[in-house]
Amino acid sequence: MSQAPRVFVSASASEPFAAAPLSRLLEPLRAATFEGGFLPGINSFDWSRLSPDARMAGPFMSPAWRETAAAGRFEKLALTYNGFARRVAATRYAAGLFMLSPPDANGLCSFGVTTDFAPTALERCAVKIAVINPSMPRLAGAPTAPIGLFDEVIELDTPLVEYAVRPPGPLETRIIAHVAALIPDGAAVQSGLGRLGDALWSGLAGKTGLSIHSGMICDPVADLIEQGVFNRVTVGSFLGSRAFYARAAGLRGVVMATALETHDVERLAAIPNFVAVNSAIEVDLLGQVNAEWVDGQAISGAGGLPDFIRGAQRSRGGLPIIALGSSAKGGAISRIVPRLTVPPTLPASDIGLVVTEHGAADLRGLEGEARAMALIAIAAPDHRAALLQAWRSGAPLA
Repeated sequence: MSQAPRVFVSASASEPFAAAPLSRLLEPLRAATFEGGFLPGINSFDWSRLSPDARMAGPFMSPAWRETAAAGRFEKLALTYNGFARRVAATRYAAGLFMLSPPDANGLCSFGVTTDFAPTALERCAVKIAVINPSMPRLAGAPTAPIGLFDEVIELDTPLVEYAVRPPGPLETRIIAHVAALIPDGAAVQSGLGRLGDALWSGLAGKTGLSIHSGMICDPVADLIEQGVFNRVTVGSFLGSRAFYARAAGLRGVVMATALETHDVERLAAIPNFVAVNSAIEVDLLGQVNAEWVDGQAISGAGGLPDFIRGAQRSRGGLPIIALGSSAKGGAISRIVPRLTVPPTLPASDIGLVVTEHGAADLRGLEGEARAMALIAIAAPDHRAALLQAWRSGAPLA
């Protein structure tokens, strides 16, 4: 691990990259390692650009940082979302850069739409730098910090980082129909980001007594909260459009929490009927899951997938679900594969249910050939014969 000083940086919707050149106290720390929960496809700013000696660190990888990593200036931390939260809680940072709402009449600033890591990091930073942004909404259920706690205050009116929700196509609609059919009324639901994860929320319309316990929520959730589909929402980050952020403060029943709570396996396991729905790149016939690697290149990190799947696995009535399309590249490649060729994001021992557009396979209690046959049954039809041959030949055990 680098011996350079470390600077914590808020990320997700609250990444304060525009404030970096404005900070007086950050100036002597420009050669530091800038660490945060930077999200692939969301946070594309390269903090190592602040100085020839600066570096980045975080639990995710992204193509946007590939050149930085090749130059030895990106440290990918092999941690789940909760693992990174625990790291933040145990690390001493030379400084921290935090985006907050303007102070209220009592001088309290809200962490607003991003509370996963920043409130935990605040007390771990020797120098505290506040970026006060009028665009940051003040959520009733979000942690706050007194303006007087900060060593430097920068006022910056800038849009929050946005995330564009893509409407589901026919494939996503078929997969989510299978997933939604599994989710009972009264369940507590988690979903990851991405086209499948975004599509799940609208697929839950018509169910009753649901709640959300998730790392992030996006635009479609706002309508469902207002319609009363969810009676409680516990989350660490809002991530979506400007219109979504503008609605955030008016959404009832929302509790903003840190990843020490939202992603804690023990807490998740104590929630009855906890349903975790996460997507993946591929699943092999042993039940191992890859959610990080494409063509030998890391494009993401483990994130909250292992945390949520393990919590749902232990929840009374819980459903640990991995959802994915059965094929890629126009059907040329099966996403159910004989054997992973990359390190698994989730080992076979933690697998629960796998859902594709061809149905759901409940692998809990299945081993060996029974497990492989259940997965082959939901693979793309054009690839089932090859998968069966690979299994019979012993390829998955090679």
